[in-house]
Amino acid sequence: MPPVRNDDVDSTVRLTDKQLAEEAARRLAWDVAVPESTVKVSVYDGRITLQGELERAQQRDAALEDVTRLFGVTGVSDETVVKTA
Repeated sequence: MPPVRNDDVDSTVRLTDKQLAEEAARRLAWDVAVPESTVKVSVYDGRITLQGELERAQQRDAALEDVTRLFGVTGVSDETVVKTA
């Protein structure tokens, strides 16, 4: 899946990578569609990377939606894997 970009971000007002990682993890923890502790978040220079193994594509979609909408995110890389039956 290609990276998701958010070109509308005002680069003058930006959260730190640590703040983005904390907020992304918090949003994922609150999303009932994303099983607890299945997606790991890392952030570098405003770009979020998601890693982990999920049961369904809908779970991946929910995780991507959760973090893509965060203020200050410059892009999202999806390195999650959906298990196949």
